Amino acid sequence: MNKTERKNLEENIDKICLMNFLDGLWFPLPVYVIYLLDSHMSWTQIGMILGAAAVMPFFFDIPSSIWADKYSRRFVMILASIAFLLSNIFFYISNSFELFFFGSCLNGIGIAFSTGIFSAFIYDTLLSLGEEDQYERVQSKVMKYFFTGRLIASAIGAYVYLTNPRMVFLLSIFVSSVCLVLTFYLKEPSREKSISKSFHQVKEGLEFLLKNRSVWNLVVIFSVMCATCDVLFNYYQPVLQASGISVAYFGIVYVFVNAFSFLGASLYPKIKSKISWKYLMVFYLLVDLVSSLFFGTQIAVLVLLSVVFLSLSFGSFEIFIGSIVHRAVPSSHRATTLSIRSQIYMLSYFIFINVVGFSIDHGSIFIGMLINALVALAVLLMFVKTVYDKTKIGDQLLQK
Repeated sequence: MNKTERKNLEENIDKICLMNFLDGLWFPLPVYVIYLLDSHMSWTQIGMILGAAAVMPFFFDIPSSIWADKYSRRFVMILASIAFLLSNIFFYISNSFELFFFGSCLNGIGIAFSTGIFSAFIYDTLLSLGEEDQYERVQSKVMKYFFTGRLIASAIGAYVYLTNPRMVFLLSIFVSSVCLVLTFYLKEPSREKSISKSFHQVKEGLEFLLKNRSVWNLVVIFSVMCATCDVLFNYYQPVLQASGISVAYFGIVYVFVNAFSFLGASLYPKIKSKISWKYLMVFYLLVDLVSSLFFGTQIAVLVLLSVVFLSLSFGSFEIFIGSIVHRAVPSSHRATTLSIRSQIYMLSYFIFINVVGFSIDHGSIFIGMLINALVALAVLLMFVKTVYDKTKIGDQLLQK
């Protein structure tokens, strides 16, 4: 590799960091669900709109990842940026359930075209540079840029919304346009590309997970847990509003949310080096369970405390699971395998977000959050059983 090629690959990391910063600058963040409520959407409709962003990855995630593994990850990343841009445009012009739903579908397609692919692109870049052992540190840096963007968007979004509700999406259209331009300047790293047919690609991706039962169990448990956490993240705004907190303060709340997400991403490498991965998982699961119960009480202080701890966990989720999968799977099937993990998560999320939304509409916030808590408890029990199972889950891939 000559100096120019190495310089281009090294610049990939800086560009990905900048793209994640811009991706975090989604100004509707602190008021997204409030915006839907103010647009006269019911809780059931909101569940369908939010769920649409999960349905699209369920259909497009694996095909896009297969294509990325076989041909070009950079091209699929360009398509993801286009989908996110169009999604913001549709939300800006939307005035009906149908348009909101379609905008959310476009957002889901963007998620499908980026899930696992960005992470694999980073790992392949480091692998080409001979620095793959730096993945957790680099991914931590990338996540810190993302949450820095969120901090800024959080501090501004709610106040912009009070001035002009649609302006938050207009600002996001501009940011998405800049992010799209950046994707054209990424350098595709040389790597082993898959030569398998599409069906066999998925089959082989599953086999890479299933041949190591401990990794498969962890991927399933982790995906379901993330789905229940995302339910809380999408519903904490109206729960806080029901607690009597004014929308004017949501920007401040979200600043703290993303500050702790930033802290989680920043501290993860140090925490991971000092404690077992099993204790990390127990922490994630307990936060998920307790937060669901606190949300149901609608006591503002407890809800805020729960959101803070959820954010601390979210800052390290993708680093944690990505590190395990990247070491277990070869480059030719990496994005495909990560997309399988995403499928489990998206399907779980789609079910939970609609069940909880329906339960709130026809019952109460307490009932909806209690259902989420029961799922979190079931996942915690599954993890405990897995740890003590005879499959000896503490194998080399999962050691700290």
